[in-house]
Amino acid sequence: MRLRAEPSSPASVETDVLAVPIYREDRELSGDLAELDAATGGVIRAAIDWGQFNILEHYTALIDAGSIRAELILLVNGVRRGRGPWRARRIASTATRRLQGTGARRLALWLRDGEDADGYAAAGVGAMQGTYRPTELYGRVRDTEAMRRSVEEVSLIGAPDQAGLDHASTVAEGVEFGRTLANRASNDLYPERMAEVARGLESDGCSVEILGVDEMRALGMNALLGVGQGAAHEPRLIAIRLPGWERAAADRRLAIVGKGVCFDSGGISIKPADKMEEMKHDKSGAAAVIAAARTVARLAPDAPLMAVAPMVENMPGGNAQRPGDVVKAMNGKTVEVINTDAEGRLILIDALHWAETQGASHLVDIATLTGAAAVAFGDLISAYFARPRDWGAEVQAAADATGEWFWEMPLATEYRASLDSAYADIINSGTRDGSLIKSAVFLADFVTKPWVHVDIAGSAYLTADKAVNPKGALGTGVSTLVRLALDYAKQG
Repeated sequence: MRLRAEPSSPASVETDVLAVPIYREDRELSGDLAELDAATGGVIRAAIDWGQFNILEHYTALIDAGSIRAELILLVNGVRRGRGPWRARRIASTATRRLQGTGARRLALWLRDGEDADGYAAAGVGAMQGTYRPTELYGRVRDTEAMRRSVEEVSLIGAPDQAGLDHASTVAEGVEFGRTLANRASNDLYPERMAEVARGLESDGCSVEILGVDEMRALGMNALLGVGQGAAHEPRLIAIRLPGWERAAADRRLAIVGKGVCFDSGGISIKPADKMEEMKHDKSGAAAVIAAARTVARLAPDAPLMAVAPMVENMPGGNAQRPGDVVKAMNGKTVEVINTDAEGRLILIDALHWAETQGASHLVDIATLTGAAAVAFGDLISAYFARPRDWGAEVQAAADATGEWFWEMPLATEYRASLDSAYADIINSGTRDGSLIKSAVFLADFVTKPWVHVDIAGSAYLTADKAVNPKGALGTGVSTLVRLALDYAKQG
């Protein structure tokens, strides 16, 4: 898809479809919206009066454009004003997704109240997100040529410059890359295969290091290895360094660490069969950091960035880890495994500590870690924990700028006593109350540098089609990590 800055007014732009957001506050058309409605001959007001579009019931409505140069107008439910780039990204994604399978090739998007450069860039990413079709990953015979049609050009009315949209296109490609990695089936993408994918980043100038079982065992990564010991596919630890990593000052190196469980059966503490097929998405964190590294390498190869992806399968094989087992993590602390389905935190603690030994001065991990995050925040919002909080504020700012919705949670270390073990330094899973916070408190025991933990268990993928995105992975976190790395590099 091409993104283009459009200087024309909404009424004068020549396009197949003009997308116009409508808000709850638009009970009476006013200002620029009233002017556009008058230019069309009143078709927007008529569509609302006739019930073709109702803010409480409809996501979109495709109507005749009346007297203006566009062929059609697409009314898009903007829900409410506010949230800047988040709103822009969501509106754009809804618009291009609505036009999939139609004859529309050109879309002009009017964000109305105006946006800054970040808002237009977020809309560009959203527009490309909306054309994503998960069925293209493996091919679906029943899909017709008409079903495969999508918007080919999006003109963003009022965008300040083309360079910002070109940048957004690269970020959007990264989001799609991460999305596709997360969507790949577990028989197609297992630890060894993900390592092969990572090797491909060498063509972008990155250096790629892959640790196998023997190397990890020699380093004492027993927490990570214990999770994967019951699977036929052996664990891998992937490390991707950008050219700027080695040249950076010792106190200015950013490591992004992503949970990579290619399939999570729960192990001996096996999950219910219902919805277990979704557990191929338990590698979404790893997919995000690999995609972010590739994107940053293409935009700013001198950024001091390393991506780390611990890759395992959590399976109930004959040699699988058992509840009650005790493992020694790389940092020397011992962990009593109470629940083998609390496996993500086990692979993360070794990966985070290893990243510190490689010189990371600041860390962010991103993981589909707890069902509690999905229960608390649904599929719109990602929870994060920070130590110190000012480092978390930088991650929050990156999310806000790119249109992702992050929300800070308290790192209540007062809960640490509930993770005490009679046999080891710590247990890997406590009681259900406060379990979202306790998972972060567990991780905090193994990190000594400024660190943020992002839980995307609810926001990494959709379990059903929605107007804004299809079922499956969303590429959550990719754009935030890219922006964070770019901003971090500028500060060095």
